[in-house]
Amino acid sequence: ETGEIAPHVWDLFLYKVLKDNDMNAANQFMVAVKTNDGAAQQQFQNNYFPYAVQALKEHVGGILNDVNQLTMKAQSYDLNTHPRVPVIVAHNNLVRDTFTMTLALLQKY
Repeated sequence: ETGEIAPHVWDLFLYKVLKDNDMNAANQFMVAVKTNDGAAQQQFQNNYFPYAVQALKEHVGGILNDVNQLTMKAQSYDLNTHPRVPVIVAHNNLVRDTFTMTLALLQKY
């Protein structure tokens, strides 16, 4: 409801950034996660935070774009043929609202 990003999501995006750029660092980070080494995880987050933020911004922006396009497409369907369109649109609106809040939080970084 707030658009807040869970710690596991930060970890996933950091891992993706590391994997795409430094496989050794990605492996070290994965070990830290699997062994619950909070200090090592925090060190990685501190060192690579701007990159994780950028990756999340791109992901959230892409989701928002997709949701808007899919909502417009769904609204073009005949409700007699596609009676579940209102449910789909309501779901898309929820996703859009949540991800809009998430993007607003990310813009603060």
